[in-house]
Amino acid sequence: MSIEKKVHRSLARCALLCALGTLALAGCNRNIDLGPVADAATVEAYRTALVATGESAEGGEAAAAATGTGWATIRGQFVFDGNPPQMTPYNVTKEHNICSINGKPPLQETLLVDSASSGIKNVAIYLREASRVHDSAAARSDNVEFDQKHCVFLSHVVGVTVGQSLEIKNSDPTGHNTNILGVGFNQLIPEGGAIPYKVQKEAAMPAKVVCSIHPWMVAYMLPRENGYFAVTDDQGRFEIANVPAGEEVEFQVWHESGAAPGNGLVGATPDTPDMKWSNRGRVTLVLQPDEVKEIKVVVPASAFRG
Repeated sequence: MSIEKKVHRSLARCALLCALGTLALAGCNRNIDLGPVADAATVEAYRTALVATGESAEGGEAAAAATGTGWATIRGQFVFDGNPPQMTPYNVTKEHNICSINGKPPLQETLLVDSASSGIKNVAIYLREASRVHDSAAARSDNVEFDQKHCVFLSHVVGVTVGQSLEIKNSDPTGHNTNILGVGFNQLIPEGGAIPYKVQKEAAMPAKVVCSIHPWMVAYMLPRENGYFAVTDDQGRFEIANVPAGEEVEFQVWHESGAAPGNGLVGATPDTPDMKWSNRGRVTLVLQPDEVKEIKVVVPASAFRG
C-alpha cells in the first residue's frame, strides 16, 4: 500500500474516533472542555509532508538502483620493482625419497617472480562487492582439482566460488592431512585417494591450507560469491571480464607475503592515475561500458614482508 493511501486511511479513522468521542462527551455534559480541535489546514499540511517524504524515499531507492550501466574488462600485470629474493628450499624433515624433486627439496613459493618479465605470480585480485553480476561471472558449479605431489600443493593459490567443489587429491605414495583453516575441513587423504570439499561461504581473504603430517606444506584458497577474481600467472598477468561499468568499483589485492593489513599488497599504477590505492591494498576506479582497461602495477620490495 502506498504511503499516501496509508495517510488517508489513518486520517479518516482518526476523524471518525474524534467525532464519536465528541458526541459521547457532549451527551453526558455539554459544559466539558473538549480541548483543542484539530485544524483542517494543519492536518492537510501534515498529509502533504508525509506523502512527499514517501515519494522522496521511493525516488532515492530508484536512483540508487540505477547506478552504473554496461560491463567492462580489466586486465594487466603485476611486476616486481627491483631485484627479487631467491627462493630457498622447503625444510623437508621426513620422507625425503617422496618429498623431493630429483633428489632435492622443492623450492618455497612465498614470492615467485619471473626472471624475464619481473611478473609476480600468485597475486589475488578480486572485487570486494558487486552491485550486479554478469551471467559470465555467476557462481560456478564445476569441480576444481586441488592436488599434492612431492609433498607440495600443486595449486599454491586457488580461487573458487560458493557451491563449487574442490576435488582434493593426493598423488603421493604417502598420506596427507589436508586442513583448510577456518572452514572445518581437516581430512586424511590416503595415497592415491581423493576427497571432495564443497565451498560453503565467501571469505574476505584467502584461507590457509596446510598438512599437519608435512608441516612445510602450505597453500591458499580464496572462496568468493561470484567469479570477479583472478590469480596472476607465471608472468604476473590477470584478467577479470564483465565487471560492472559506469560506477565505482573496489578491488582487493592480496599476496601471502603482502605487508599491508590482512596480507594486502600495495602497488602503484603510474600509467593509470584514475586508480586510487589505499594502504590496505585496495584500489578503486570507474570503468566505462565496453572498456578494456590495461594496467601495469609496479610493486616495490617494501610492499612485501620479509
